[in-house]
Amino acid sequence: MAAFGKLKNVFSFVISQCLKSKVFDRCVLPVMTYGSETWSLTMGHLNKLQVAQRAMERTMLDNSLRDRIRNYEIHRRTKVVDMAQRICKLKWQWTGDIAYRNDDRWSRKVLELDGRSRNGQA
Repeated sequence: MAAFGKLKNVFSFVISQCLKSKVFDRCVLPVMTYGSETWSLTMGHLNKLQVAQRAMERTMLDNSLRDRIRNYEIHRRTKVVDMAQRICKLKWQWTGDIAYRNDDRWSRKVLELDGRSRNGQA
């Protein structure tokens, strides 16, 4: 949200929606999804992220909740990348990266952790 707040004046200008969408996709979305590969997301967390994204999209369109425009219509107009889909894509990419590693980094060890100690001690 801070990244969007700093760019709010850009989204308030009378510029094309295409340009606003590009700024959002390249400046705001990466900040909001940074490190999301390792987040343990619940549906509640994902819902909060989507609500925040829709609020930002409404600001980009200069609309409010009182205008009663449906979410799919807002998304159709802004054409920005959906945050939930981006997070899922990042998680799958990270999982693939971990699966193909052949070294002894902590991430690979955690992936192969089975909960039992090596010495037979609990």
